[in-house]
Amino acid sequence: MTGRLLGTSLLDSVALTAASAAGAYTVRNLVATQPGKLWRSTSAAAQTITGDLGEDKRINGFVLYAHNLSNDGSATVQLTLSNNSGHTDQVYDTSIEATDPLYGWGEGPYGMEGYGGYSSEGWQQQFTTIWIATTQVARYFRVIITDTANSDNYVEAGRVKLGQYIDVRFRHGYDMGWSETTEITRTRGGALRSDNRPPYRFANITTAVLDKINEGDLLEVFRAVGKRDDVVWSAFPGANTAQERRNTLLGRLVDYSSAAIESVGSEITFNIQEGL
Repeated sequence: MTGRLLGTSLLDSVALTAASAAGAYTVRNLVATQPGKLWRSTSAAAQTITGDLGEDKRINGFVLYAHNLSNDGSATVQLTLSNNSGHTDQVYDTSIEATDPLYGWGEGPYGMEGYGGYSSEGWQQQFTTIWIATTQVARYFRVIITDTANSDNYVEAGRVKLGQYIDVRFRHGYDMGWSETTEITRTRGGALRSDNRPPYRFANITTAVLDKINEGDLLEVFRAVGKRDDVVWSAFPGANTAQERRNTLLGRLVDYSSAAIESVGSEITFNIQEGL
């Protein structure tokens, strides 16, 4: 099995511009490492966000996370990478539906997406990913978000990342789940009371045997990002299933190992917890 890990975001040091921003919900919030800090538009009109990377950069991954875009197939995200700020000399351009991954045939409960379709599960953070098969080289970035029928009458998002993902082959036994941080105490009378707190997802990954190139790529993410910044992990990229959705998260590397090197290759473990 092969997952994808997107570490350093090229946009974090870039001055982004947006078509609109409502009050304190500035576009700068999109490059904060807490997805709870939001950028928000002033209306549901199509929104354009642009940035100058300063020089040519290698790009194959884009993520828009913690957004409120309509999950019915009506919203779109258009990503453009270009050689000039006017985006007339385009290197890459694509437009996709801004929905969470779809349920596959028969994945949903009986009578509820059982024939496949868009998920209606309530999640705290929706996301849109664009994985580019061939790495592109460009200086200028643009994303156009179109969701004119948005029920909130505005568009918002908590994080945007653009950069190079790496493929990570991992072993069977990959571990993903929800962690409950609610604290429960028993009263003197015997009742149970809870201090309710939001749950978060986690993923524990042990790689398959890596060659020296894969090993170096993963160790470089640990060096460049470490526990200081966020990463995006997708265990089943491009599957377009509920399983892909459950196993795509933006969070922090909370622990990672050195490379255990043997004659056939090396093995590395790392752990990610979702940021809220």
